[in-house]
Formats: sequence, structure tokens, C-alpha cells
Amino acid sequence: MGLNKQLVKTLFSVTIGIGMLIAFGTVNVSQFITTTGVAEFKPVLRRYDGSDITVLNSRHLLDSLDKSMKRIDVMRAEWIKEFDMYKGKANRALKHMTSTLPLERVVFNALTRNVTIHIGVAGGSISACRYGYGYLIRDFMQDILSVPVTVNNAAIGATDSRYYANCMGAHMNIDNLDLVLWEFAANDYTKHLGPWAQEEFTRMILSLANQPQLVFVNFFHGIQIKRRTPCINNERIASVPISEYYDVPSISMPDAVCPIVKKGDYMQFLNEDKSHPNPKNHRLMTTFLVEILHTALSNILDKVESGVWTHTMNVYEQFGDNFKLPKPLFNETQLFLPKCWSALATKRSPNMTLIPIEANGWEAEVGTGINPSRTDLKLFWESKRENASITFRLYIAPYLDLNCTVSIVASSAGHCGKVRAYFDDDEEHSAIVDGRYSYKITKTERISINLKPGNHTITLVALSENPFRLAAIATSYNLNRFV
Repeated sequence: MGLNKQLVKTLFSVTIGIGMLIAFGTVNVSQFITTTGVAEFKPVLRRYDGSDITVLNSRHLLDSLDKSMKRIDVMRAEWIKEFDMYKGKANRALKHMTSTLPLERVVFNALTRNVTIHIGVAGGSISACRYGYGYLIRDFMQDILSVPVTVNNAAIGATDSRYYANCMGAHMNIDNLDLVLWEFAANDYTKHLGPWAQEEFTRMILSLANQPQLVFVNFFHGIQIKRRTPCINNERIASVPISEYYDVPSISMPDAVCPIVKKGDYMQFLNEDKSHPNPKNHRLMTTFLVEILHTALSNILDKVESGVWTHTMNVYEQFGDNFKLPKPLFNETQLFLPKCWSALATKRSPNMTLIPIEANGWEAEVGTGINPSRTDLKLFWESKRENASITFRLYIAPYLDLNCTVSIVASSAGHCGKVRAYFDDDEEHSAIVDGRYSYKITKTERISINLKPGNHTITLVALSENPFRLAAIATSYNLNRFV
């Protein structure tokens, strides 16, 4: 049976004016190597033949760097006026600075070749706003560096690191990223999610061929402030140790403003909803990001003045053909080459990739799409009655004789119900997925760890009148045979 008329009507009503494209989000991380039976990531280096190098000699490059740093000095003077004790806040927020070498390569490449810098934002509702730090840092970088800068704000409310570790490729053009800003410390903490998903995301970003700079952007949420430990989020168990182990800068808003928060004066940093950071909070976070940019510019200046880097050099070749990630800090790789079909979307990229081939008693619903201040859409498929069924077609390409792990992502809530999920009409070997959770946030559940590649169908059947909200279906290759 094909799509029923009501389903077709619903699909078009959700996407009217913007259209709907069927596109599969694929994380194409890097080439795969096996040595002594162990899976490793190895990036493919950027190469240039020199034809795109602009006429910019060393003197002009030094002048450009000096001009950029002076602009930041002027801005810093304004920040000191706007934010009380700004220098103290910045020092506390940037305790875990680590290396800015990837950003140095990005900026040097942009200045010497006049190419665009591409920023990607992965986060929850804190980042999914029109006045967010992602847009602000884009504007600052364009002003400071005088080069074009774009931002893909792929943040979606009520998501976490585990969702993005599975579905990053459904929302970002990962082959074209220079700076990736990760913001899930508050949501991961709310879900009591350990560090493994953030580490998984980190390893994926660091393995990308284009070698982007990753920065952890850690905010606090109003829910945290109401608890006994208002300055605690997931940083201490995840961002900080991962930052130190993988050399990734980590910014801490809780550390920056904790003395103020503990005194009870926290509403100066929150919106009227008493939960999300207000524009002032986002501006403050942006200044910390600019401080990281200032460090990168200073390091570039030192390299150019000392002759280590020259205006005709391809600094990406210094990365080295023998680069490989260290062993995982917390867990072995669980998601290798993930692929995701998602209903969640942003207003910038509103294409739902999770399209059923049959739906009886399920409808496409919209979450936050009507909120003009938000940049996400939060679409999902919702069951409307008991025994409602929905079927999707999946194709998983063969790869090194590996079988696959398949996960269901629910947009959970306290009133949600359960579904029975099975492949290829094999109802006897079905899995039960519970969409109920105390918080309205994505919930990722594995339903298979040994599915063979090829063409498959997956069917979900609602087990009660309580609605089940399907956000995504995700697959990855199972590396167990190499262990």
C-alpha cells in the first residue's frame, strides 16, 4: 500500500513554501584502516596546486594579522565596559584553552587564499536561536578578518550528544567545515548522559579530512540553577577530560559567572522563561570565542615573523600523513560511518529525510516551527492510535563484510508510549522501544547490532493509544569483528 491521502496532505502542509527534498545524511569521516585487527581513522589531507594562492606577500600578511589583532583590542575595551570584571570571567571561562592549531590553519588559509570560513553549530535549544553565539561569532570573524564567513546553525532543541553522534551528517555538510562549535553540556547533564557520546562526536570531527577546529561551548540551563549545585553541568565528567585528552579548547560559562550565580543574581543571564541564555549571555560567550581567535592570530603572527610559515605555504601538509587519533579515553568506537534518516530539521535546511513508504495512523507533526525566535523545526512522526503502523525503506551499503547497528531515535515525553520495531516483515524478532521519558528530549535506543547490509524495510507498530514520536532512524557499521 502506498502513502495514504491524509499523509500526503500532512507532508505538504508541513513543508509548504519550502519544498521537501529526499536526501540521505551520510557521515563520510575518513578512510578506514585496519592494522593488527584494530579500526583506526586517518584523514585525507587537503592538497593545493598553488593556483588559488592570491597575491599576498609576507609584509601584507603581517599587516593583515596586526590589523585583525588591533580590532580585537578595540572590541575588548568595549567588553570591559559591558561586562563587569570581564577579564576575570574570561580567565575562568578559558581555563581549558589547549591547542588552536586547527584554527590557525583555517585563518591562515583564509587570509592567504581569500577563501570562505565555514562554521558549524551542533547543539540544543540554547544554540537554536536567532541571536545565538554562532551568528555573532560569524559577524565578528568577518569584521576582524575581512574574509567571508558562513554559519550552518544545525542546532535542534531537545537533542543531545548521542543524537548528534548518530545524525551529524543529516544536518551538516561535514566535508566543508572549518570551525565546529559543540553545545550539549546542559542537555547531556539533564539526561545523565555519560561522556561516551561526546567522545564519539569528538573523534568523528577530529577525523574529518578537512581538519576543522572543534570547540566545546558549555552553557548552563535554568534547570541546573534550581538545584543544589547550580554551576555543574556535564563539563567535569566529559568536556574537561575530553578537552585535555584530545587537545580541544573548552569554554565554560558556568565557571565564568558562577560567583554571580551562587549569589542568586542569575536572571541577568537568562531569558524570561528562566531556562535559556539571553542575548547578553550569548554575547559574553561570543567574546570568549573571539579570545580564542585572538590566541590563534597571535600564534600565526609568531610563525610568520619567525619564517616557520610563509604566505605561499600549504600549512595543511604539516598535519602529516601519519596522523591518527589516540586510543579512546572512555570507550571503544561504537559508531563507525553512521548514517541517519531524520525528521528533525532547521528552518535553514527544512528537508525531512525520514520518509515512509507506508503509514497507517501516523502523521507528521511540527514542534517549535511556529516560534519566530527559534531556528529549528523539530518535526517528527507521531502515532495516533494503538496498532498504528509505519514502514520505511533502508539501504545500507556493504562495507568490509561488516554488519550494522540500527537505532531508533524517539522525541520523548512523559506521556509517550511504546512501539514494536522489526525488519523485513520478521515480526517474531521484534524489539520494543519506549518513547516515555521524564524530559522532552531525544532518546536513542538500539534495536539491532547485527543487521546485514543491503535493502531492508523497518516497521514500527504502536502498542498503545499513547503517542510515539519518531525523530530518526540511524545506522552504523559494527566494528566488533575487529576487536
